[in-house]
Amino acid sequence: MAQVGLKDLHYAILEEDTNEGVLYGEIKPLAGAMNATINPTVNTQELYADDQLWESVSALGKIDVEIETADLQLKTRAELTGSEVKDGVLIEKASDKPPHVALGFRSQKSSGKYRYIWLLKGVAQPMAEDYSTKKDNVEHKTPQLKFVFMPRAYDGEWKRTADEGTPEFIGADSWFEKVPGDALEEENGEGLED
Repeated sequence: MAQVGLKDLHYAILEEDTNEGVLYGEIKPLAGAMNATINPTVNTQELYADDQLWESVSALGKIDVEIETADLQLKTRAELTGSEVKDGVLIEKASDKPPHVALGFRSQKSSGKYRYIWLLKGVAQPMAEDYSTKKDNVEHKTPQLKFVFMPRAYDGEWKRTADEGTPEFIGADSWFEKVPGDALEEENGEGLED
């Protein structure tokens, strides 16, 4: 079924990604979700023999993601891009190191049910900005964030997708409470859990 909506955009900083597990920070909302584009790159190597295609091997490359929102507060922008806000001023430097993040959202389908998505490990790129003078017709300029996503070191996962209304999927109500694969707090020696 066709996707007809986008809402509830969230992000979380990926604090740790090792062979032993992953740990994310607090899940925070990104208000005013407008567009989300996910574009995986697939690298293909083809081998020809006996005058024909003999073998074709594909590997996942980088995953380009672009998010457009109605607004993006300076504090949030700084957190996503590794910049800082001092005395209400966003300070961006060539040495800024953006953290790895996860992005989650849901998209309504034409059936009225939702598709739920988490992108698990990505890095924001410096923002392109577009300003223009007012004209007779108002033209909105909205923030667009570009990310490069990749598989996690822990388990090789880069994305989780679920459809509401599928009998096996019962996690819609808690989708934005925890990034999939995140470590449980090690109280009582519980350790990691998917």
